[in-house]
Amino acid sequence: MPLPASTSENLSSAVDRSLLTLQKWVEQHRFAGYEPFDVLNSLLFAGRWPAHGLPAVCLIQFAKRLGGLRLRRWLQVPESRNPKALGLFISAYCDLARSGYDTQAVAEYLKSELKMLRSPKESEYCWGYDWDHVSRFGRMPAYSPNSIATCFCARALLDMTEVFGDKEAWEMAHSSGRFLIRRLNRPVDTPEYLCFSYTPRDQTCVYNASALTARLLACLAPDDAEYFAVARRAMNYLVAEQQADGAWYYGPALRHRWIDGFHTGYNLSALLNYRQSTGDRSFDDAIERGYRYYVCNLFRHDGTPKYYHNSAYPIDIHSCSQAILTFCDFAEEDETAREFAFTVASWTLEHMRGDDGTFFFQRHRFWTNRTPYMRWGQAWMLHALARLKRQYLCPDAWRAKEPVAVYGNHRQAC
Repeated sequence: MPLPASTSENLSSAVDRSLLTLQKWVEQHRFAGYEPFDVLNSLLFAGRWPAHGLPAVCLIQFAKRLGGLRLRRWLQVPESRNPKALGLFISAYCDLARSGYDTQAVAEYLKSELKMLRSPKESEYCWGYDWDHVSRFGRMPAYSPNSIATCFCARALLDMTEVFGDKEAWEMAHSSGRFLIRRLNRPVDTPEYLCFSYTPRDQTCVYNASALTARLLACLAPDDAEYFAVARRAMNYLVAEQQADGAWYYGPALRHRWIDGFHTGYNLSALLNYRQSTGDRSFDDAIERGYRYYVCNLFRHDGTPKYYHNSAYPIDIHSCSQAILTFCDFAEEDETAREFAFTVASWTLEHMRGDDGTFFFQRHRFWTNRTPYMRWGQAWMLHALARLKRQYLCPDAWRAKEPVAVYGNHRQAC
């Protein structure tokens, strides 16, 4: 569904301005910043009791929900570079390069940073988060590898390979594939189904983490036949766990029984990217049902991305950015995806962006957490806006044919 020319021109100008301002801001900060879960990096807590057990859990949750820049500065939490954020920035700069910008030098700098920030004591390239995290389920030390961070970093390195012909990036991405297939546990492992663990330290089933692992292996499948078979079993498991209405919980455990927007977007994009990489159309029905559920249940009519299927709040910048990316992914599947992407982008620029060009963490019903978290907000939004520009707002970088409405107009169907 084409937008009026004036609307498209206005949005193109707004996206350009937002991209430029945000790019300048993150580069001025040298890609380092704060994170919702980083409070245990405080210089005041090193080796002390607040960094352990229940006090650490309470402190992390308080700092995430209510603490902002002032609390972190008071606690002497240093700004740091998050490997996943660097991966997202690389993908953004690759899309900017596809749009005609000269970004190779900064992408190579970020790749060099990823090389230094790889998880220690691992033979293959893999990454984790730059802070200790403690929850009721255990402790995850800083930089210990996990599947999510590794997948986004490796995917960015594949982008570098495609855009800049970077052989070292290709080798690093394939090393990450070997880490994922060799070091992650498999809490479900049958001839038909497979689920990858979140880290090599646990046996937890989390649908989006397993699906993103399978997606990356599918991208690498042309170079390793084993990867395709493993990825297909993992996607088979994801689809088997899908609800009849198309939704996914976060995971199968009772403590994971919630449905949210950005993890649903992860699952949908992973399934679609798997199909694009392998040509396997076995999961078309699951993709259609999931996409329909996503559009009908995880957005308000004005384009506001909801956090949960049954509650909009807190409206989270991650839900906004992933929505833009998901609708970009579905451009060839649904002719209304372009309109959805524009609607979400317009709402986000109007309601989630500060005067300095950075993006807020969350809007609650009666107050807004304006903290400009580097990975959670700025990296994701630079990635999303760069993708939107490359795909929809650069005529020479888009496609010659119009997208086909395979799934119909879901907004009207809702």
